[in-house]
Amino acid sequence: MLDKLLEFGELCRKNGLRVSTAEMLDAVDAVKLTGFDDPEILRGALETTLVKRKADADIFDELYGLYFRRRGDWDAHSADTGDAPPLVEALRKEGLSDEEIEHLVAMLADEAARLSPLARMGLGLRRSHVEALIRLAGVRLDFSRLTNPMQIGFFTQQLLEALNPTGARGELDGMFARLGKRLGQERAELMARVAAEQMNRVRSSLRRYVADEFERRNVDFTEQMKKQILAHKPFGAMSEAELVRLREEVTRLAKKLKQLASLRPRMGRRGRLDARRTLRKALATGGVPFRLVHKRRRIEKPRLVVLCDISDSVRHVSRFMLQFAYTLQELFSKVRSFVFVSDLGECTELFKQHEIQRAVDLAYSGGVVNVYANSNFGRSFKMFEARFLDAVTPKTTVMIIGDARNNYNPPEAWALSAIKEKARRLLWLNPEPPGSWAFGDSAMRDYEPYCDRVETVANLAQLAKVVDTLVL
Repeated sequence: MLDKLLEFGELCRKNGLRVSTAEMLDAVDAVKLTGFDDPEILRGALETTLVKRKADADIFDELYGLYFRRRGDWDAHSADTGDAPPLVEALRKEGLSDEEIEHLVAMLADEAARLSPLARMGLGLRRSHVEALIRLAGVRLDFSRLTNPMQIGFFTQQLLEALNPTGARGELDGMFARLGKRLGQERAELMARVAAEQMNRVRSSLRRYVADEFERRNVDFTEQMKKQILAHKPFGAMSEAELVRLREEVTRLAKKLKQLASLRPRMGRRGRLDARRTLRKALATGGVPFRLVHKRRRIEKPRLVVLCDISDSVRHVSRFMLQFAYTLQELFSKVRSFVFVSDLGECTELFKQHEIQRAVDLAYSGGVVNVYANSNFGRSFKMFEARFLDAVTPKTTVMIIGDARNNYNPPEAWALSAIKEKARRLLWLNPEPPGSWAFGDSAMRDYEPYCDRVETVANLAQLAKVVDTLVL
């Protein structure tokens, strides 16, 4: 009895418990009274005499379970209910009987108490969690520096190095070598393979632990990353859930634009210094200009005309651009919105009469123009020049949204030139990259000379770049 208790006390010291000689003597005296017959009473006697800190309780529980384990602790019922240790589950999958598993586990348990925490977890004799493993091993990592998901691999490697998986694997190999004769060659190879698989699962668990730690410490970063991914994802590749989020982002972007526009006029409302009136005011103070007088200037909000292609080829882009234009109604002094495919029609009143989703749905269901026709940019520009050119003034920004895929029809670039001559600026938002403008039925190269600026807008991030352009 004394030898067994002294060995158990040495194992406790090896695993970080502070066990003094006096405490060991107290443990021996307690066990003399309780005996070894009842495992729970024995456990209580040893825990009372050897464990002083709450943090040491997990280490004691694991060591006690391994060192004083008895046959029958893991039976068929525990495996059926999912409470069996990983090693027992793995051996069952290999086809070993309950009696064989019981014999192997009993043999390994005597050796496992002498292993390091990582090696014990890799052996799989008990169900353990990564947090418990890290506490048992006494490893402390400064996760305050974990601020980027690219660091997860680095911190996982640091954690593995602190736990010393190479040493743990060496411990397991040495144990199987010592037990080779008792286990037999076939059983020893089987146990080594099962332990290797369990160690791989431990590595994966450690990486998940670090990833979860990053999530807990960087909730805002994670949300920002999700928004960034959404911002750079093409409109046409988005899922339904992402499209719902995109509508919210488009609305937020328009509100931000409104705030920028309201701040800029306020900053320049006083205008330039009026020297004559400032000097006149200074006469009352002996010529000292205590009060500066500025020339009042009239702040004109810009006007906006939107021509939006709603053909099938650009539906995902133009739909959200129409929502963007809808939200800008209060920002600009006058907004007139037009949609076109082959014909062109105005949807300004449609936007005024209906809420945003209903208005956009009506525009796309044929409420303004025939949406099933083939695109004809040239014809649409001619119709605008003939019917609506009076909507364009020197204060108007004209914004055209479309891919310029004209189905080989005449581009009628002269009509766009007439629009440009009357407008303050003409912006074209094209969902296609510049490399595709000279191929196929694209007429973008014909229209580009008449545009003050052409922007590629295929995602939310590119749309955000246009915001500052609109308030210049």
